[in-house]
Amino acid sequence: GSSGSGLNTHSGDLWQCVKSGDLLKDRNGSDLTLVLSLTSLGELIYTCAMFIRGFRKMEEGNYLEAVDILEQAAEGLCSKRILAEIYTLIGHCSAQMHRPQTALQYFRWALQADIQCLSALYHAAMVYRRLEMVDAELEALNHLSVALESWDQYKVGNDVDSQVLIRPEQLVQIPATCHLLTSVNWVHVKHSLAGRFLQMGRVEAAAEHYLDLLASFLEESQQEIFVVADHTIPRIPEIYLEAAVALLHCQRFNDVITVSEELASKMTCLISEKLTFEITVNEWLSSDCSKSTEAPEINTSHQTCHLNSFSESQILWAKKKETLNYILWAATAFLYQGQAFALLKNNKESITNFTRCVNLLLKVQVVCPPDLGVPDDQIETLKKNMIEVKILQKLKSLAFVGRGIQLAERGQNLEALQNFQLSLQAYHDSFEAVYHLVEILWKLERKQEAVAFWLKQAEAEKRHKANASEEFPIFLISCLKEISTSEEEAVSKMMEGYRSSFAKRT
Repeated sequence: GSSGSGLNTHSGDLWQCVKSGDLLKDRNGSDLTLVLSLTSLGELIYTCAMFIRGFRKMEEGNYLEAVDILEQAAEGLCSKRILAEIYTLIGHCSAQMHRPQTALQYFRWALQADIQCLSALYHAAMVYRRLEMVDAELEALNHLSVALESWDQYKVGNDVDSQVLIRPEQLVQIPATCHLLTSVNWVHVKHSLAGRFLQMGRVEAAAEHYLDLLASFLEESQQEIFVVADHTIPRIPEIYLEAAVALLHCQRFNDVITVSEELASKMTCLISEKLTFEITVNEWLSSDCSKSTEAPEINTSHQTCHLNSFSESQILWAKKKETLNYILWAATAFLYQGQAFALLKNNKESITNFTRCVNLLLKVQVVCPPDLGVPDDQIETLKKNMIEVKILQKLKSLAFVGRGIQLAERGQNLEALQNFQLSLQAYHDSFEAVYHLVEILWKLERKQEAVAFWLKQAEAEKRHKANASEEFPIFLISCLKEISTSEEEAVSKMMEGYRSSFAKRT
């Protein structure tokens, strides 16, 4: 029978056929002409059956049993390609069972069996990543990138195993949805390299890889990657934003403006001109819509969605969530343009872009129907559990801080103060907002308020450190000046000095 694996061979029937030994009869019962000995053909069919059984056990999460079955398949008659794929599956099972060294050994054997088994090299790189073996990971990813760039020439003359007359891959088809064995994609590898370099702070290398990626999106050959949703590769707008972050760190501010403007112009065309975009709490917290894995996928490139087997409410929810993504991506692009103009000392354009970011984010309104109990409680639950709303609040905070800093530089201290306050309202754990708020209160001679806020900063900083591991997308970081330890200590000393002198006077 069929299974979730999508394999086109009915392994149950095949297995029964192997056990009965009835291999040389066609459907009418007539004898078939021999091209292989009965023994060889039996071994071939046995290998196929064991391969499929092992694959299914792996899909079910029975990794130990899958390894036992796949090891038996590896001992049978099979081509180099199938042997490499078997070793790759065993390596994956071993990694899932927290046996990284065993996994790496099987990935090596897979590459020894078939140097074209690039999926083994990719999964070895991912094991190196989990082991924090950075040099080995980057070396593997670089080899992959080079191999994939010349893949067509690399394949010529190497895809047929002439020693095997009938090959198992002619009988067994790996499903296209199996990311373990399907061809590793150049975009996937390039993005892994770029993201890794960005996380490591090697921003020049990261920027070059990202620019290669952006150039590849103009080629039709790369567009097919994004037609079918692949959750191992970020959406194209997110890659644009990651590229903007890398370019900001490289101080290539004009490139940041260009990349961000290209994304912002595309996204704003997709956003409704309505003044508000409402998120209704009950539709986002409902059990049938809260699980992203059960939601229909929306294809950005073709503006279509896969609607089969989804309810109307799920389809509407997916479309609404996609619209929210457009808003977040466009707002982030405006944020980075604001930061780039700020670093270019273009105060006016910086404020303009921070304002564009804020105005777009303020379109989004979280509303709660009156029959859902205490509205504030429901809204807070949504904000804590929905990553898109967390990103929304974080973006607001960064934009208000950025605009406040620029206003302060123009001497508009009251307006700057208001922006720092709004930043804290949007995201309570923003230590950057606390720092600038205290600084501006001090300038305005509201020193007691400044001291009171600074005393709260220890609590804010504690929460900030506790939430430092909170998962935000890699593109959601501030590239403006961070508060150094020495600056923090200097303000603390100033606040303590004022408190002491004030206590003596009273």
